[in-house]
Amino acid sequence: MKNTAPLPKQNSAPPIPPSRPKEWLSAKTALILALALAAAVFAIYSPALNFQFILDDHRFTAEPRLRSDGHLWEYFTSFVWSQTPGGPSSFYRPLFLLWLRLNFIFTGASPWAWHLLSVAKHVSVAVLLGLLVWKLLRDRAASLIAAALFALHPAQTESVAWVTVPDPLMSAGVLAAILLYLKYAERFTAHSQSSPGKSEEKSGPKSNKKFRAKPAAKSHDDYSALWLIASAAAALAAMMAKETAVVLPAVLFALALALPLRKPVAEKARSETSANLVSRFGPRLFSAFLQTLPFLAVTVIYLFFRLNALGGKLSPATQHLPWKTVLLSWPATLWFYVKVLLWPVRSRAFADPCLADTFSLNGVALPALGVLCAAAVLAFACIWTWKKSRRDLSERVALGVRRALLLGTSLLVLPILLALNLNALNPGDFLHGRYTYLPLAGLMMLLAAACHLAAKARTVLLAAAGFVSLAFALFTIQQESALRDDLTVFTVAHQLAPHNIPVDQSLVRARVQVALALGDEGRCEAAVPIFNEAIRRYPQDWYAWAGLGECQFQLNDLPQAEQSLRRASELAHQPRVTEQWQQLRQHMGLPPGSIE
Repeated sequence: MKNTAPLPKQNSAPPIPPSRPKEWLSAKTALILALALAAAVFAIYSPALNFQFILDDHRFTAEPRLRSDGHLWEYFTSFVWSQTPGGPSSFYRPLFLLWLRLNFIFTGASPWAWHLLSVAKHVSVAVLLGLLVWKLLRDRAASLIAAALFALHPAQTESVAWVTVPDPLMSAGVLAAILLYLKYAERFTAHSQSSPGKSEEKSGPKSNKKFRAKPAAKSHDDYSALWLIASAAAALAAMMAKETAVVLPAVLFALALALPLRKPVAEKARSETSANLVSRFGPRLFSAFLQTLPFLAVTVIYLFFRLNALGGKLSPATQHLPWKTVLLSWPATLWFYVKVLLWPVRSRAFADPCLADTFSLNGVALPALGVLCAAAVLAFACIWTWKKSRRDLSERVALGVRRALLLGTSLLVLPILLALNLNALNPGDFLHGRYTYLPLAGLMMLLAAACHLAAKARTVLLAAAGFVSLAFALFTIQQESALRDDLTVFTVAHQLAPHNIPVDQSLVRARVQVALALGDEGRCEAAVPIFNEAIRRYPQDWYAWAGLGECQFQLNDLPQAEQSLRRASELAHQPRVTEQWQQLRQHMGLPPGSIE
């Protein structure tokens, strides 16, 4: 009889991690939802189409360099406010000025058209964010969640309804640069993982039968170089739209660290002992540095132009706070941005200054504790997502999650750190929700990475994202109404920040503008009390003195009108005001006056 002993059982192979989580949305469904999201954003911001120009919009729309041709080179050789007496000299944004010039070319000075372009710009940034998340995770649901929460977040109202905010334009350049870099990384990785001689192995007798000479195709390196050059060009454009984009080289260096090394270098690094950390990680650091060199080069070009435009100063100070005050003010400043990002139930377009000269519980310790708790939660979530991706996903898909975590964290943290340079910001008014525009893209990228790994809880997360999106939409509609016109802006801002002196001054000036309009309509009885209140609060406001003098002249109170216009002339040193005062003295039969 044959021996029928059972064969020994073979050890079962370990389970292979899935290539990626199950896709919940088809391509068609995702496209329909994306179009619906874009339409919803336009609908939510449609009231802004009837808003007026506000804040700095007036200066830009009256700027001769933007209203006429022949000034293109001046955008690159001077700072933003070079045509405004007393304007801050710390802002160098030539491509932002070029964007405003294009607005004039295509729409003139129509507030409706400028607001429409602003909403379209915001939607474009949300689309770029969705494409970036899709590029990293290949997850349509996660991409839509990130784009929706970013587009509908109430903190974005300031950057959308205020048409001359540069953050959306800069963010579009940053996200475009990252997308182009990922395209380069995709070809770089494919080239580094390809085995030489593979094409020769496939060639055989059959392939020789129909052999035809073909022109040599471009190599992977040639195509990779083109994508890398395009990415560096987009990075330069982002920097020239707003200074915050200088964080890009650091962001892309962190991303390059997650790229696979070329095969021979990777094998050599793996062969090193764990004790020799320099030999193990040195090649990866060197490879990341080489890939970041083009971005460092365009940063040097940007800094050269900036130094030339700002008179040899990299970042002229707008105020001179002691470093002790700056450091003690950081916790409250960071806590303000944490609330903007995570609890946008009320507008934070303006806030009272949070300067701290001495250590205190409420001003320093408690905000620092809140920031540390938020940072701990963020770190825990990132570490959990990182480990879960390595455990549950294949290496190739886990690499996309790691890239999303690196990018999201960098875009969330680095731009906010730049906002801690208080001496480069507006004195007394340096806290604004719009500074979180790009960090919100990073936050939504982190959220998308976490949603990508939520297998059983994904339905709950999708439902929660829908509920939060609806809440965001309602808060956005409520908060954008505060940006209707200057008087509304500063009335609401004064309610939000009653101790913010620049806001209070701007509110008074907005009321003066209303009084001037009343005077032009011949309603000086209603305008005079407004002028008097403005002068009582800010005696150096020459606009109020001039308006008061004009109304007093209309009311035939010539002696008081002469005194008001004289004071306006002393404060303003404007030829037009002085001429008006001299004409009044001549009308009264008085000799020409002189200003001491």
